[in-house]
Amino acid sequence: MTAPLSAPLLIAGAERAATATFPVYDPAHAGAVVGYAAAGVLGGLFAAVIAFTPSFVFVLAGAARFDAIRRNTRVQAFMTGAGPAAIGAIAGAAIPLALSLDHVWQFILLAAAVAWLLGLRRGVVSTIVGAGVIGSIAALLGAAVG
Repeated sequence: MTAPLSAPLLIAGAERAATATFPVYDPAHAGAVVGYAAAGVLGGLFAAVIAFTPSFVFVLAGAARFDAIRRNTRVQAFMTGAGPAAIGAIAGAAIPLALSLDHVWQFILLAAAVAWLLGLRRGVVSTIVGAGVIGSIAALLGAAVG
C-alpha cells in the first residue's frame, strides 16, 4: 500500500485532468492519478477502467445506429459547431503544454509528432502512442524530463 494521497499529488492529478482534450475524460484522468496514488499501478489501472467503461459502453451501444445518427440534420448542425470548439479546446491545451517544454529532445519529439500527424497524415492514436513510447524510452535512458 502506498502513502496517503498528498495535496501536491491531488493537485497534480487535477492539473493532468484539466489538460485533457475532451471534458468527458477529465474525471477519468484524475481518477487514474488518484487510483495510482492510493494503490500504485494496479490502483491506477483499476480506476482508469472504472472511469472509462461508461464511455466505451455508450460508443459500443450506439455503433449500430451511427450512420442514422450522422444523417440526422440536428446532429449535423451540432457537429458543425462542435468541430471548431474541439479544435479550440485542443489548441487551448496544446499551446500551453508546448510552451512548457524545457529540453531540446522534447521539441524534437513534438516536431516529429506534428510531422507524423500533419505532414504524413497518420492517425492520432499512432501519433499519441508513438510519442508516448519514444518519450518514455528517452526518460528511461536518462533524458532530462523536468
